[in-house]
Amino acid sequence: MKSPVTPDLFQQLALTFIAFRWHLLAWSAFGFILFPLLQLQIQSQTPTWLVWVALFILFAALQALVLAAFIFFFQNLPSSKATDRYWFRVYRTVEWCETVLFALLLPLPTLIFIYALLL
Repeated sequence: MKSPVTPDLFQQLALTFIAFRWHLLAWSAFGFILFPLLQLQIQSQTPTWLVWVALFILFAALQALVLAAFIFFFQNLPSSKATDRYWFRVYRTVEWCETVLFALLLPLPTLIFIYALLL
């Protein structure tokens, strides 16, 4: 049985969105800078919506960082350039580990934010 999530599929997705990698990284940095500034404004009498805006900014920055890392990791696969069979297997093993890792990490910030909303 073939897995629907493969390193080659992730590479195609990364190549599709490669133009956005620096924008995502910049938005992530902006979000991580903005979050502490908003945290300074939050006191004990702060409206609830401001707390949720701060949390949304934090999780949006995390999501942008994960997407940017995804694009940087999968923009080229080392196994496609390997000529020796041993190095091909080593690179392919590392690529599968990255695939499993990003299959778990990509939806994680959004799922955690939804979980925080529900609680």
